[in-house]
Amino acid sequence: MKIQRIILIILAVLLCVPLVSCVAKPAGEAPAGEPTADTSLKPYQATEEEMKAATAAVEARQLLRGMWVTPRLKANQDQEVFDAEYKKVKEAGINVVYTYDELSSEKLMKKVLEACDKNGIKVMISLNRIKTEASIRTNVKYVRKYDEYPCVIGYNMYDEPNSSMFELLGKQYDAIREACAPDKIIMINFFPNYASKKQLGVSDSENPYREYLEMYYEAAKSDLVSFDYYPYRTDSDQDIKNYAGLISDLCEIMKVANARNLPASGFVQSGEWSGTRTPKLGELRLLSHVHLLFGLKYFNYFLYVTPVNGVTEEGTFLGLVEYDGTIRDTYYKVQQTAAELDGMKGVYLDYDFKGVIMSSAPQEWKDALINEFDLESFAPVKEIKAGNTKEGIISGCFEKKTGEKGVYAVNCDPYYGQSATITFTGLTEYRVWGANGIEQMGAANEIEIRFAEGEGKFVEIIG
Repeated sequence: MKIQRIILIILAVLLCVPLVSCVAKPAGEAPAGEPTADTSLKPYQATEEEMKAATAAVEARQLLRGMWVTPRLKANQDQEVFDAEYKKVKEAGINVVYTYDELSSEKLMKKVLEACDKNGIKVMISLNRIKTEASIRTNVKYVRKYDEYPCVIGYNMYDEPNSSMFELLGKQYDAIREACAPDKIIMINFFPNYASKKQLGVSDSENPYREYLEMYYEAAKSDLVSFDYYPYRTDSDQDIKNYAGLISDLCEIMKVANARNLPASGFVQSGEWSGTRTPKLGELRLLSHVHLLFGLKYFNYFLYVTPVNGVTEEGTFLGLVEYDGTIRDTYYKVQQTAAELDGMKGVYLDYDFKGVIMSSAPQEWKDALINEFDLESFAPVKEIKAGNTKEGIISGCFEKKTGEKGVYAVNCDPYYGQSATITFTGLTEYRVWGANGIEQMGAANEIEIRFAEGEGKFVEIIG
């Protein structure tokens, strides 16, 4: 429990750093029979100057955004080349790097770590896949070698392990925890829920994916509940179905994370390979916001650099940057989305996820929610009504340990903007955070929020 608390604190403070309008409907007196929490509160709508001042008064916390794969550089290239390539990484809005094959060369790894340190980028070192206890000892040597680098925040033990690996991973976690600093994150990345039972290594239970997740924590540990799920397939007609699968997966991940008081993280699809497509701007926005409205504290882009030059068994990979370092248009879409997220100053990171309100969202999405996260309302939020009833609005409900509440509302339409109306149980003070900081602030019985395609906004409920 002590380690879990340390990891939560580290994620909360690690990156502390000193385009659409919203319109509030005129607020009247609270309806009879619905008293407000503060009877002295009067309806008001803040001026632009007041909103700018309120935004400036909030200390920004930048969301941890990682990436995989690293730039394809050679150990014999100059440090200046490394520094310049990782400057591009930083400028994309990425502040955490998962290493790829750098463990193969100490010279290569040290150049990457130095470049990340210079550019203010944190590093998760991806360790070699273990097969025996002897291979655990090899990984521990790497941990001891690189643990003192300021930019190193932790270690990824394994990507998508089968359950047959869980006992050995438990032993590796303990060995690494003994060898590294107490504030370092030790993690694995789970399969998505569309993996086969054979891949997961589970029985024919009623919920094999839940069995897989629970089996891991019975045998081993991880300081992050991390997974990857990629919904954008070549056939865009399957998007609604694939998003339903993602929502189901997010529910299972957050169920595990909440039960163990662990932060959760995921991977946002930002490239393409066999059977998938590169997301458009609205699609990238929607996918990013959906991860965050489920309470994830951290996500990674897959993939940053095309890892292989040419065609592979999984087709031709395309990342934000090509194998030779050429920047693709998707790089700028990620950069824009990251800047929009930073406009909210990470205020949602201070809250705990409680559940989801679906407003006219596709029925498949509603069916994917597990009962404990399926909310009809979230006092003082009485109703969230979508302007576009075809695509709808999906809203994450949040609460601080001190009792304040918030709603992370997201436009489910990745191709068109729309509006949503939030009705409160009475006169309520609020602040709406978006790409431009606080975009709406005041006290009302009801507010209307306008969204760009796939956009999300966070509504702080004051008092």
